[in-house]
Amino acid sequence: MKQFILFFITLLVAFSCSKNVSEKESEAVVVTDDFKSYQLDRDLPTERFADLIESVELVRMEETDNSLLSYIYDVHQSKDQLVFTSGRESDVFVFDLEGNFVRKINRKGEGPEEYLNITDLWLEGDTLAIYSRNQSSVKRYSLEGDFIRSEKLPASPGHLYTYNHGYAMEMNYRPINDTSYYRYATLDKDLKLVDMYQPVDKHIPAGLTLGTNSITPYKDGVTLHRIMSDTVYYLNDKGFAPLVHLEFGKDWYWNEGKDVTPDFVQVIQETEKVWTATAHIGDRLIWVFTYSGFSEGIVVPSFLIDRATGAVHNVDMRKADKSNNVAIPIGWDSEQMIFTIQSPNVASFLSELKEDQIKFRQGTTLEKIESSENQVLMWVKFKE
Repeated sequence: MKQFILFFITLLVAFSCSKNVSEKESEAVVVTDDFKSYQLDRDLPTERFADLIESVELVRMEETDNSLLSYIYDVHQSKDQLVFTSGRESDVFVFDLEGNFVRKINRKGEGPEEYLNITDLWLEGDTLAIYSRNQSSVKRYSLEGDFIRSEKLPASPGHLYTYNHGYAMEMNYRPINDTSYYRYATLDKDLKLVDMYQPVDKHIPAGLTLGTNSITPYKDGVTLHRIMSDTVYYLNDKGFAPLVHLEFGKDWYWNEGKDVTPDFVQVIQETEKVWTATAHIGDRLIWVFTYSGFSEGIVVPSFLIDRATGAVHNVDMRKADKSNNVAIPIGWDSEQMIFTIQSPNVASFLSELKEDQIKFRQGTTLEKIESSENQVLMWVKFKE
């Protein structure tokens, strides 16, 4: 349980049917990007994570002296490689698609070709981009670790992602131009301020962010979902607009008019209410990962939303013994969601599935998984 609590604290600082169904049911349901609200009620009957799964594919991450992984964060894929960080460390790990270790990149330092920390990373083809909030810069490297170029930003956003040849930024409680406070903003290719969205009336001295990037590529733009917000926005050439509202009702911490205070981090460790959430937006499904207090006995709900039907599933992510969550979501890979799972939990989790639902990628076996301390990547396809 302590390890699971530490994980959360680290995070802080096209629809088809069977041929056998009726003609009415077989009509394709078109998922649009019109703004919709979904009722997320933790009092909904819970459903076991395994019961919602059609199939899984597992990939072990090879353990070597240079590839010991405490956690796996923010997985990105090139044509033939997986790239990610582990915890809040300064290493970037490169594996092939079968989970074989390729190399570790670490350019931490204070030199012109180095980064002080890794706030966000992403891939631009075979180029690795690293945003360092401490330096207000984006530095690019080859996947061999060779320095390419650096850009100095005019602000220090909480999170950043490439957008329209420039950047989309989540500012939240951080200033723009030293005086203006907005939730979100964009820069053009010349790093000039283009647009600012949602002015902030109140602010606190320190900006609060999650460890995971709040800006995610989606179709022809990006989604933006800042900390402590129940609304996901969509930014593309058509403009900036709300996309999804997560209606938690009485379970939403901010309904009580609480202000953000400097002791906020301590306060939220005790609340049973949802104080923030991460929404992974897919073409048809949305996975919502919520954050409540860290106290013993607090059940932190997850939800799976079907955008085609509006159905909401309250997912019990706990292991069979009702202890820690069995898996942690990373993001969508086409119609499958990537999860990380601790190697000691794999066998018990797979026991809840049928044999024909389980696939091991080439080079991966259950024996190899259980003989390693590294986390496992798992691609999950959910039932229609």
